[in-house]
Amino acid sequence: MARYLVAASPIPGHVAPMLAVATELVRRGHQVRFLTASSFLDAAAAQGISCASLDADATVAAARPPNGGFGGLARRWRHGRAELRSGFLDPIVGQFRALTTELARADFDAVLVDVMFTGAIPLLLAARSRPAVVACGVVPLMLSSAHTPPFGMGWQPQAGRDYTPMNRFVKKVLFRGDQRRLDAILAELGTGPAPSYLLDWPLLADRLLQFTVPGFEYPRADLPRSVIFTGPPAPTESADVRLPTWWSELSTAKTVVHVTQGTWNNSDLDELIRPTLTALRDRADILVVASTGGSRSPAGQIPANARIADFVPYEHLLPRVDVMITNGGYGGVQHALRHGVPLIVAGEAADKPEVAARVAYTGAGIDLGTARPSPAMIETAVDRVLQGGEYRFAAARLSREIAKNSPYDTISRALGEVAADRSGPTVSTRQGFGL
Repeated sequence: MARYLVAASPIPGHVAPMLAVATELVRRGHQVRFLTASSFLDAAAAQGISCASLDADATVAAARPPNGGFGGLARRWRHGRAELRSGFLDPIVGQFRALTTELARADFDAVLVDVMFTGAIPLLLAARSRPAVVACGVVPLMLSSAHTPPFGMGWQPQAGRDYTPMNRFVKKVLFRGDQRRLDAILAELGTGPAPSYLLDWPLLADRLLQFTVPGFEYPRADLPRSVIFTGPPAPTESADVRLPTWWSELSTAKTVVHVTQGTWNNSDLDELIRPTLTALRDRADILVVASTGGSRSPAGQIPANARIADFVPYEHLLPRVDVMITNGGYGGVQHALRHGVPLIVAGEAADKPEVAARVAYTGAGIDLGTARPSPAMIETAVDRVLQGGEYRFAAARLSREIAKNSPYDTISRALGEVAADRSGPTVSTRQGFGL
């Protein structure tokens, strides 16, 4: 039996996979302590997991998109920079304090953190005597590579192109100020400067467990040996699943289209859900199932062929879905691909452009390239997916690849390996991660 500290950034799409891993570790007989914001702890406690709460300064705030005057790449860059600061830099001190508090109160064999939980950076740099630290990839692979454009651009790589100069420009010019701020934060904590670019920090960890399959990532000849593809962890199912009263209609519908804006930054349902309802309202052959993710229901009249719910259990819904329309949440896309469901993606915030680009790159769906598609764009995309079997074929290929993986067995083996590694001579974490 081992003891694990699992820390999750307080974002639903990050908490869910980390909690699923924590739950499985408990099922396998280990002791687990789960660290995140208090609003998420009831779900962990319901699984019999010991919990600890993050203070307010360790949480993550959603960055607002810039107002007016910006379009395309400029808008995406400004929004990405705001998200880098609010999601990766602002919480570092509070998260580090929470980690050190937990490590002071008990011995752990390993600490598991999602890749946005940057409070692990000073822990990795400061503590020569520390438990193993494992980063968990709950977003597309962020690491810099000569074979891929910089993370956040949402660009698909071109075969044979060397992206080293572009990555260097992003690090040294576009985000130079943010890297300096990281160094200043670490200096205040007595651990700086950073030996790597901020988004490359998982290379400092003992392992990076990427919660997908290689087929959903870009090929990289320079992939670090510490990266392990686990496949997407299966979601934790509630013992009390309550299906909507209209659920039986899914069995008789000719075509089921599911639309969701996820559970993060989803307050404006006019971005995707309302345009989808408008686009398909006259399609008697299609039943539209919309999930609001806990947000308010979309304003205006609900079409006769649409059904609305706060949440829908994906393990029950997705086997019945023909097309999923989403703003690109990583976890939701992984669930869709697990069931071979082709996708239409429309998202600009956070990692969503990267998710959308990978969907298009793998052929498993369409990237609309905007967070606010028109009804005409959506209807055209739906018809392309339904009429073109290549999208379903690609999604089915990824489904088969996912089915071949045993995520929790892979995670358990990796945890055993890092624990054994840490029992040997201590190696400086500052070697080999220069910019």
